[in-house]
Amino acid sequence: MSAIALPMHQVDCRWLLALYAIIPACLGLVLLDVLVMDGQGVAQYLPADPMHLPLWTVLFGLPHIIASLVTMADREYLQHYRRSLLWPLLIFAGISTAGIMGPQPYGSQALFLFLAFYTIYHVLAQQLGLTLMMMGTPPSTTFKAWKWLAIVAGTLIYVTLYGASYLGYEAIHGISYYQLLNWAAALLCAGVLALAFGLSARSRTRVGRWYLWGNVAMILSALLINELGYTLFVILIPRVIHDVTAYMIYISHDSNRNRERPVNFIYRALHFTRLPPGVLLPLVSVAIAFVLSSYQQLPLVSITVLTVGFLHYYFEGFIWRGPNPHRQHLVFRR
Repeated sequence: MSAIALPMHQVDCRWLLALYAIIPACLGLVLLDVLVMDGQGVAQYLPADPMHLPLWTVLFGLPHIIASLVTMADREYLQHYRRSLLWPLLIFAGISTAGIMGPQPYGSQALFLFLAFYTIYHVLAQQLGLTLMMMGTPPSTTFKAWKWLAIVAGTLIYVTLYGASYLGYEAIHGISYYQLLNWAAALLCAGVLALAFGLSARSRTRVGRWYLWGNVAMILSALLINELGYTLFVILIPRVIHDVTAYMIYISHDSNRNRERPVNFIYRALHFTRLPPGVLLPLVSVAIAFVLSSYQQLPLVSITVLTVGFLHYYFEGFIWRGPNPHRQHLVFRR
């Protein structure tokens, strides 16, 4: 029996939408803490930054980046992408090296700004790209404006979270950069909300309409929760949505790509375990990420992690579109 004759595993868009339930859950917890516990309950049991949670660093961020590289461990894929990824790999390695090894603090500050924008661009480009696919509409001028308003607003919120650590804050006529960035983000979020009404009316599917509003809620909740000072949840909400969405897509793709026999180098090497991609991929990616994170204080390891992260941001922007091999093994059910 040919591989084509076997049924393809589908990504159910309703499950992707269900991930947004984390927004009202976190927002409710924050409001409960503010209104009932005088802002002391969450701070007593949870750190301000999720990076201070050991389990967080093991499960989020780097693991899903490693998982995306696992999908590339395929002879056909490497041949298809080698020319389009070689120069970006070298450029990102240069940027990472300059940021870490270059004159300080300017190197780390420039690296932070580049990382902030590219991270938010990557996260929102994924979620808003899925929105467009679920809506079943072409990328109109309004959608593109909505997308960029969201990306810039998200970047400003991100900078207010970590800017003090990397850039420091100065004031203009008694007004801090932090306040200016917050006001700018609030104005952009108002634009995101306004444009969403028109876009929602054009959606051809119900799940697309709800997914659009889920992304609006994600951005607006980040602004509100950041203003209330709950950094943990500002980072937690988009990270969980983005990473779990990515794993659902990777697992579905890898299941389809290797459904007849393992062609991926890693799945072929671990075929003796008889474990499906839904189990193997999280285990392998978390294990590799744990090792890298354990030695990230070493400059070479830190540069490697940043480089593969930037490369992940880059190729995720096109491998799931058009005639690329990845897209041929991914099916969505709306």
